[in-house]
Amino acid sequence: MRDAFRFVPNWRLDDGQVSLAEIGGGIGPHVDNYDVFLIQPSGTRTWQVGRRKMTAAEERDATMEGLDVRVLDGWDADRGGGREMEEWTVNPGDLLYLPPRVAHCGTARSGDCATLSVGCRAPSVSDLVSKRAESLSSLQKFEKEDQREFAAHQGRLF
Repeated sequence: MRDAFRFVPNWRLDDGQVSLAEIGGGIGPHVDNYDVFLIQPSGTRTWQVGRRKMTAAEERDATMEGLDVRVLDGWDADRGGGREMEEWTVNPGDLLYLPPRVAHCGTARSGDCATLSVGCRAPSVSDLVSKRAESLSSLQKFEKEDQREFAAHQGRLF
């Protein structure tokens, strides 16, 4: 499957999951902090997808308490938890893309429902600047080490 995602740099590929469900099953409404590609190899699933990004504060306020996962409370098929949303039904061979921080909820519509989820890191601008500065800093360190090594052996033939 990795070959199907060659358009995404390797460092952005974060995780892959398989979700198997019977009719009416699913993980529940939630938000991911990265780009997600949902591939439907078998069965049918309906996705309710928010029309805007959800802030971390909105997610905190809407998260159900007492669970090990961050499931949103107050989500229903009519209103999407009070959020504007669209509904998509995916069939075998379909792919659905979800941007970071967009609330979504998938519900199996057939008994043989399998969905592959590929998550890709979505770095912030500060992450990118920080990594670049770190990269340049280590490059400068190696240049200084190379200069010292060269100075120590100046005039020698190897």
